[in-house]
Amino acid sequence: MTERTCPGAEPAQRFPWPRAHALDPPQEVARWQGRGAVAAAVLPDGTHVHLVLRYDEARRALSDPRLSREALSRSGPGELVAGTARPPVPNGEGAAEATPYELVLGMLSPRGTERLRPGTRREVARLLDAMDEAGPPVDLIAHLARPLPATVTGELLGVPAGDRAWVQRLASSTVVFAPTAQSRGAVAELRSYFRDLLTGPVSPERTGRERPGMIGRLAGARRGEGTPVPVEDLVTLLLRVAAAGGHSVQVSLGKGVPLLLRDRSLYAALAEPGPGRDGLVEELLRRTAPAPSALPRLAVEDVQLGGETLERGSVVLISLESANLDPVRYPDPGHLRPERGDKKHLSFGAGSNYCVGAALARMELTEALTGLSRRFPALYLAVPEDALRLREGGIAPDPLEVPVGW
Repeated sequence: MTERTCPGAEPAQRFPWPRAHALDPPQEVARWQGRGAVAAAVLPDGTHVHLVLRYDEARRALSDPRLSREALSRSGPGELVAGTARPPVPNGEGAAEATPYELVLGMLSPRGTERLRPGTRREVARLLDAMDEAGPPVDLIAHLARPLPATVTGELLGVPAGDRAWVQRLASSTVVFAPTAQSRGAVAELRSYFRDLLTGPVSPERTGRERPGMIGRLAGARRGEGTPVPVEDLVTLLLRVAAAGGHSVQVSLGKGVPLLLRDRSLYAALAEPGPGRDGLVEELLRRTAPAPSALPRLAVEDVQLGGETLERGSVVLISLESANLDPVRYPDPGHLRPERGDKKHLSFGAGSNYCVGAALARMELTEALTGLSRRFPALYLAVPEDALRLREGGIAPDPLEVPVGW
């Protein structure tokens, strides 16, 4: 991104905000929310942006076509997340390329996701068996939060079992706030890998059978007029699913379980299905916001938002974390209140920018938390909260390790 400035009475703040605690939001959230719905901020690469802070304005901004992701991608090489080229769209301009995108949407729909629930439940049980056998204390990230989405996303994509941990590790390293040599290298490796799976020979053990999972559905996909979809477009779709597939679940489990353990009654409530459990899952998603912000947008016209003018040509960044902690929308926003049961939090975006993998993440998180609460009702955090360390450089600063006992 090229450097642009935006006016404001307050000096520009640095974003993302520094975090003094692994589980609690930065102090800057409440401080800047109190000054208005939109503030000036500077990203690590020096880009000046309008930062949208409050829920109502954030929701409107996410769906405003005048705040364009595509225009920003054309205006410069910078991205907050490496390798996130725009996929084929399901309607509007480029609708002829909708077929592969609609296939992905179908496989990630609530109905499509339900087909993965039995296998996810079995995988949770297997991982918890291994965790029990290892004996306390164990790292919840290594034993559950990382391997579960690797397996589920790998099954969804059709990645061979032996490659899933490797794919997940590379995919996680692409979800960064500003691209690095490592993230770009991971993107290149994954693109080459998915390209080979789409176009290479079917493995010998699958002789006479098509490629499995999403890869099998997308291989040879054609546009509405019958012409093949470029392989690189299909590779981009697979890369996006791989990157998003494990990220939100790992973040929400890594932060969410220690938050739950602050209140044993909440943790115990996960063991039984019902509105209380479902509401608590939504609260965890709201509170742990897998990404602190949406990807940046370019104002292609002047936009009035929250009493501010977002000038044509300026960069706009929407803080999902801040919006999810807006006390006007969520009284007592720092605490988990399952009675809210609000699925309209912005952890998965909103409108046309809503995450297509939201149903899959909800299902995985529900199965993991239910299984954990039933299997280990006396679970406890084996280190002080202030000893939890965060991963640096990621788009969401998730805990590196979460030691637990029972």
